[in-house]
This record gives sequence, structure tokens and C-alpha cells, in this order.
Amino acid sequence: MYKTGISYLFLILQGFFLMPALLIAQSVEKNDYVRYNVSLNEGDYVITYRFKDHFNNFQNYTLKIPAEPSQQMIDQFGVPRWLFEPYEDNAENRRVSEEEMEKGLFLLNDNIIEVDKSAVLSHYSEAFARPIAEMIVSSLADYGADNRRNRIEFAMRFIQDIPYGVPQYNDEERHYGGVHVPPQLLIRGYGDCDSKVLLFAGILTYLIPADDIVFLNQKEHVLSAIRETPEDGLTYVRYRGEAYLIAETAGPGPRLLGQKGNYYRKQFRIEPLDIVPPEMIPYRQNEQPTIYPRQKEPIESNILVLQNESVRKLQFQISPDNRRWESLSLDANQAGKYIFETKVKLFLRLRSGRKEVTTYQIGTGKAYTITWNDRKNRWEISS
Repeated sequence: MYKTGISYLFLILQGFFLMPALLIAQSVEKNDYVRYNVSLNEGDYVITYRFKDHFNNFQNYTLKIPAEPSQQMIDQFGVPRWLFEPYEDNAENRRVSEEEMEKGLFLLNDNIIEVDKSAVLSHYSEAFARPIAEMIVSSLADYGADNRRNRIEFAMRFIQDIPYGVPQYNDEERHYGGVHVPPQLLIRGYGDCDSKVLLFAGILTYLIPADDIVFLNQKEHVLSAIRETPEDGLTYVRYRGEAYLIAETAGPGPRLLGQKGNYYRKQFRIEPLDIVPPEMIPYRQNEQPTIYPRQKEPIESNILVLQNESVRKLQFQISPDNRRWESLSLDANQAGKYIFETKVKLFLRLRSGRKEVTTYQIGTGKAYTITWNDRKNRWEISS
């Protein structure tokens, strides 16, 4: 099932090809199943993204981001490089420096100029993180599983599957802290730990109380932690007397809440969010889920589960005797649960792109995954 979010921004600005001039081409790491594409259509960036959620099912999201206002918001980020040069320490110079840092969403911390994470969240989250949070809630409602823990885990997988790459700028005038701010990350289609954790925290502020989120700043890594009751085997930190499970979102490897990644170190500086908490998206319940999480327990002998793990609609037929056929369909990334009176053997008929029909013998008591193979131009089934 496709989820779509639109960031509504009503400003006027420049075009698509301005921002890439500041960036050096960057190789990225990604999971083989991930599809991330960005196109420009009538003044909007259209982002299509296929990733796997924490139920191990494919999700297909489409984001539409107005190009010109997004570029204006991106252009606000960064500080002039002269801030790093020696200057006379007087009240006027300090005022000018502080003004430049505040304008560029930076701050001075222990005499080090660094990205002001809370300012970044305040500036970008409403336009670029909230639409994603709304799609996540919609997906969980489809599962009938919209709860706090699933919101966190789902958002983590959304961020982890975004291709990983370190931003590298070719700009002699401005400093960007090696970070892609949220719209830049979405448009460029990759980011590092700093960039990803900013978008993750922005999304999460609409899914759980913002006070439950902190950043963990390590020497060469940044991740977040979420206030949760610790469980055996999970990694957590203490902050103001409460436990926070670590949330490793750098990817591309999948990690659940509380699972250590390859970069976690015990030495870190905890940084709470300093923002006006946005209104949380209400929980949604769906008593009749349209999508079923992948089966982890044995399926009852009279039940058949079919999962369409593709970006296109699946049309198929089922027959008990290879003569009488019932036509059915499943939308992209949708699963169907079919209940029979008893355990039965069935025939499944699929039509390929060449109009060729392939018939498979299947049976209840099992789950089958059906995917579209672009190279071979046909549907394929596995159990």
C-alpha cells in the first residue's frame, strides 16, 4: 500500500539545480531491497521510497516537497567560515557572532561551534517530519498496531533504510557541520548519523512526547535515546534518574530499540531537546486491519496468507480444482488472509507482463510471498 505525504509551504524561490552545486558527489551504502528515487515534477520534488518496517514487510512511501520553498529553508542553514578565524573578543564581535550562529541554526558549546539540533528540529520538523509521522501512524493503523513502541520501531526502520553517506560540501564561504538538514536529507537521498538522527527526532516528536527524547553525543557519532522501561539484554542510559533505551538510526543495518550498533560507546554527552513540543498525532485503532504483519507463529491449517511484496498491484486467481477460478487482488505491500473451512490444496494463477499465465499449487496452513521481478518481467512466489 502506498502512503503519501505532502509538505505544504507557500513561498517563492529558486530552482532545482542550485543546491547540488554545493555538494561533492558521494558514494553511499544501502540495503539491496531499498528503492529511493527523487524526481522534479512541476516544481515539486517527488520522493518514492521503499523500505522494510520492523515487521519485515515492505512499505512504499511517496513524499511531495515543494522545491523552491524547500531550497530557501535549506539555504538558511550554515554559518560563515570567518567565524572560525581569530577575532578580537569584544561585545560587538560576540554579538555579531552569536547573531550569525543563531541565523544559521548553530550554537557555541564549550567554545566549539556546532549544529544546534533543537533549532534544526524547530525550523524543519513541521514541514518535513510531520508528513512522515502521519504516514507512519496510517501504516500502523492498517496493521491494527498503532501503539507507542511500534511508532518508535517503525520510525527507526524508516530512517535506518535511508542510504548512508557522509555529506561533503564544496563551499569555501560557509560551514555546514557535515550535516544534511531534514529537507536536504530527503532530497539528496542519503545522510550520516548526525543527519539521520535529526530527521528521526523530528518525526518522533509527533509520535511520542518530545520530552522522552534525548541525543547522545559521542566523539565521532551521534544517536538518540528514548525514555522506556529497560528490558533484559537491551542497552540503556540514565538521565535525571530515568532509563532511556538507545535508538541507533545510522543504518543501513537494522537495529531495534535498545540494540547496540557498531558505533555505540559508553562515553557520551546527553543533550535534551529544547523545543516547544508539537501536538502529538493521536493514536489510531483499526479493528479490521487491511494489512497483516508477517506471520511469525505457525499458521492455522485452514488459513492461507498471501503477501504482495512489490510496488505494483497484484491480480491473481485461486481455484480448488484448477477449473473453477475466483479472481482476487492485493495492492502494493498488502497482505491477504484467506480462511477456509478445512485444510485444502489450492491452485494459484498469476499473469506475467507478457500475458503468460503461470499456475502454482499451494495449500492452506502457509504464508506465501509474491514479488514482481522487473528484470524477468514476471511475478514470482516463495513460501
